Amino acid sequence: MTNSRNKGASFEREIANLLNTDLNLSNSIKRILEQTREKYLPDLILGRWYIECKRYGAGAEPLEAWWQQVLDSSQDRGIPALVYKFNRRPIKVRIPLGAINPSISLTAPFTADLLWEDFIFLLKELYQEDILNHNLNN
Repeated sequence: MTNSRNKGASFEREIANLLNTDLNLSNSIKRILEQTREKYLPDLILGRWYIECKRYGAGAEPLEAWWQQVLDSSQDRGIPALVYKFNRRPIKVRIPLGAINPSISLTAPFTADLLWEDFIFLLKELYQEDILNHNLNN
C-alpha cells in the first residue's frame, strides 16, 4: 500500500525539479517543509506564484478542495497555481484566468487548466520578473 504522504512529497520534489530544469533556475526551488505543520503554506513558491501539488491515482479533474487550498494559501500574497496529475494523464496546472489576461482580476472566479509545457511558456513569457527575483533571493 502506498503512503499518501510519501507520494505527495515525491510529487512535490518532482515538480520542484521540473521547475528548476525547465526555467533554468540558478537558485533551486525547494519544498516548503513547514507546510505540513502550518495550514496556509503552499508546497512551493516561485516569485509571486504559490504552488500546490497534487498527485492522485484515478480521475481526470482536480477536486474543488484542492483549488480552495491553494486559494487559501495565496490569498492577498501571491498568484495561486494547482499542479495536478492523475495516473496515465499529463501534468496539468490550474491558474486564475487573470494570470493569462491582466485585464481580468486575479481574484475573479474564472480559471484555466494548462498543460505543463504551456504553464512553463506562460512563466517565461509573462513572469520573467518572478523568475529573476527568485534567482536573486537566497
